[in-house]
This record gives sequence, C-alpha cells and structure tokens, in this order.
Amino acid sequence: MTQEPKTREAYRQQKEAEDQAFKQRDQERLKTERDYSREKQKAAFKAVTEEEEPTTRRGKKVDLPAVKRLKKRLNWAIIITILLIIIVYLILFFL
Repeated sequence: MTQEPKTREAYRQQKEAEDQAFKQRDQERLKTERDYSREKQKAAFKAVTEEEEPTTRRGKKVDLPAVKRLKKRLNWAIIITILLIIIVYLILFFL
C-alpha cells in the first residue's frame, strides 16, 4: 500500500494530536498516582495512630522493629566511618 506524502500542515496537526493525547494520558496517570499515594499515606497514618505504644513493665517505650534496624545500621555506619578516618590518619602520618 503506498502512502502519499503528508503536507507539513497535516504532519504538524498529527504531531499536535499525539502530543495532546500524551499529555492527557500523563495527567490521568499522575492523578491516579497521587490518589494512590494519598490512600497509602492515610492507611499508614491510620495504622500508626491506632496502634498503642508498646511499653515494658517499667513504663519504658519499646522501639518498633524498623527503629531497631535503623539504630543498628546507624551504629555500624558510625563505627565504619570512625575506622576509615583512623586509617586515613595513619596513612597520612606514617607514609
């Protein structure tokens, strides 16, 4: 099947129509993503606020598992950073 060459005007109109369709799809996608994000945030906030703060017998607050993991990671990061600083100083002063 042979296609006749398009005029500049027809080509421009086709591109504008494609751009409009893309922008519309993109806006719908962004709206859907925002709605989904809001629902997730509301659900997470609701779950956090509904949970009772866990405490021990003496009244101390018990950390959530995620907080415990973050504490461990932070401690390791601090230790590694200190060790690397010491190694750099040793290299600088003794080499």
